[in-house]
Amino acid sequence: MDITTIIPIHDYNDENASLLTKAIESIAEQKDVTEKPNVLVVYAPTIEKEMLSFKEEITKNDENKLNIEFVKNDGNTNFQGQMNFGVKQIKTNYFSILEFDDEYGTVYLKNGKKYMDAYPEVDVFLPMIIEINDKDEGLKLTNVVTWSKEFVGENGEMGYLALDMLKQYTDFKVCGAIIKKSEYENIGGFKTKLELTSTYEFLLRAINSGLKVMTMPKISYKHLTSREDSLFSHYSKNMSMPERKFWFDTANVEYNFTNDRDIDLTKLKKILEPQK
Repeated sequence: MDITTIIPIHDYNDENASLLTKAIESIAEQKDVTEKPNVLVVYAPTIEKEMLSFKEEITKNDENKLNIEFVKNDGNTNFQGQMNFGVKQIKTNYFSILEFDDEYGTVYLKNGKKYMDAYPEVDVFLPMIIEINDKDEGLKLTNVVTWSKEFVGENGEMGYLALDMLKQYTDFKVCGAIIKKSEYENIGGFKTKLELTSTYEFLLRAINSGLKVMTMPKISYKHLTSREDSLFSHYSKNMSMPERKFWFDTANVEYNFTNDRDIDLTKLKKILEPQK
C-alpha cells in the first residue's frame, strides 16, 4: 500500500506497552486489505533497550501480517520531532499518524485508500475521531463539523476545512490523518517549538499554503483523551486560560512562516509570574 503508519513513542512502561500493542494490532487486523500494511515505530534513545525487546515480541506474534520497522530518533523526541523524523524515513507517498495509545477503526485503511484514489488533489485527509476515556466510553466526535452547513469549506462544499472555519472552531485533530509526504515536507512539517498548539498551527499553515484538507465521513479513529500521564492531560490540569491563549495567539502568528522559529516567551513569563 502507498501509505505508512507512523507511531511515535518517547516513554515506555507496562501501560504504554499494552497500549502500543493494541495500536499495532488495530493495523494488523484491518479488514479487506490486499497488501500488508506498512508500519514505522519511532522511539526515543532513552527507551531503546525496552523497545528492542518489545520489537522482538511483537514481530514474533504478528504472524507476518505487517511490514513493520522500528527506528531510533536521536534528535528531538517530542511528538512533533518524532513525526518529522519518521516522515524522512518512509518510502511511500502518504503517511498516517497513529498515536501509540489510539486505534484505527477496522476498515480505516480500506476506506482511506478509496479516498486517496478518488481525491488525488487532497493533501490532508482527516478522519472522524471518536474520543474515548480510559474505560473505552465514547465522549464525542471530532473533525465532524466540516460536514455542517454552518461550516462550508472548499469551493462552497461541505467536508473541506477552510481557514476561517479553523480560526473560529479550533478543536481539530490530526491524529489518524492521512497526509501526502511531499506536501508535508514542502510546508515544513510540524513545528517543535509549539507543543500545545502545534497541530492547530500545522492545519492553519497547510490551508494558508494552498493545501486541500478534507474530512472523510466513513473513516473512524479511536482517540484516548483522558490518559492520566499524557501530555494533554498535564496541560488541561496545569495550564491557565491566559497561558493557553498565549499559545493559540502564537500559533496564529507562526502559521505565516514555514520555518520552525524560536518563540518569544517574554509575554508568557509575565503570565506565569505571580503579580505583586
